[in-house]
Amino acid sequence: MPDGMTRNLGILATACACGIASGMFGIGGGVLLVPLLGLLFAFGQHLAQGTSLIALIPPTGILALLAYARGGFVSWKTGLLLIPGMFLGGILGGKLVKRIEPLRMRQIFAGILFALGAWQVFAAWRQ
Repeated sequence: MPDGMTRNLGILATACACGIASGMFGIGGGVLLVPLLGLLFAFGQHLAQGTSLIALIPPTGILALLAYARGGFVSWKTGLLLIPGMFLGGILGGKLVKRIEPLRMRQIFAGILFALGAWQVFAAWRQ
């Protein structure tokens, strides 16, 4: 297989793994796909983040949503409240990101992941 084909298959396999994690745990794009695109496929931070947003477009999320809804694991009221916040926040974030250097962006991103991960670890074992 040529290098391009190997890389594409690697990206597809990575996306499948992230899709499984998304369906199981509600994580995927920001927590897994962005770092993996950077670490495994040498994407810059901005490119990885922008590219991962494509995966948010239906039908990707809708399939997992339907599975969760069938199981009764969806708060529709909360979910509908999330939409305008994510919409407006996405616009603002997309404008602000242009002002941040790629290395600084990666550092901020890693810091957020680390802080949230540590919080989850402590919360999971505290209960």
